[in-house]
Amino acid sequence: MDTDNVLDPRQEKYLQWLCLPAPLREPTSKEKYAKEHGVDQSTLRRWEKKPAFKAEWEKRVNDLQGSPERTQRLLDSLYEAALGGDNKAAQLYLQATNRFAPTQIKVEHKQTLAELTDEELDALIAQEAKVLRQEREQPTL
Repeated sequence: MDTDNVLDPRQEKYLQWLCLPAPLREPTSKEKYAKEHGVDQSTLRRWEKKPAFKAEWEKRVNDLQGSPERTQRLLDSLYEAALGGDNKAAQLYLQATNRFAPTQIKVEHKQTLAELTDEELDALIAQEAKVLRQEREQPTL
């Protein structure tokens, strides 16, 4: 059996511990984990570098981060903080829900910027500003 592609029970237990949010980990550090489980810290580092371990660790972290339930809990806490007057939380909530995203502007021209006169550049900027103002003035559904 190819042990490089399989996690043994000790590695699986360590991986489960790593995937917990830091405040929920018991013991609270890798050093303490190593002592409590009778392994050297260098062994933990070696496990972390093992391709099968790294791949499974990355997969589990991605699954956790992409969890709709987890995302919803985060959005709910941002919303509550925003309602409590936290301006940064309000901004983050609106950005996350695509209700407050910076407008992307695409300017197409055939000349390099260095070739434009100040007047031509001013005219391009004014034209884009007008379009943005019109977009903002339109009612949203």
